[in-house]
Amino acid sequence: MYKLFLILFIIVSIILIGLIMLQNNNTIDIGSSMNNSKSFFNTNTPNKIITKSIFVLAIIFFMISLTLSNLNNHRKNIVTNNYINS
Repeated sequence: MYKLFLILFIIVSIILIGLIMLQNNNTIDIGSSMNNSKSFFNTNTPNKIITKSIFVLAIIFFMISLTLSNLNNHRKNIVTNNYINS
């Protein structure tokens, strides 16, 4: 179970890094968003899809990291209890 979450964690982190690097930041400029009539959140569709994907992957990333932390703590307690009892 721990190895499955660890592999999933690595895959999600690599995809998340790739999507962040592919993101087009030309429309996200403070100066241009104030001067243009376009709204800051009015971007084209591919940027919206990438942004939503990054948001979902970030949530999955943090959930998996919390799960891995919990599993690691549980494994540490089992090893410590076995060492004390023997």
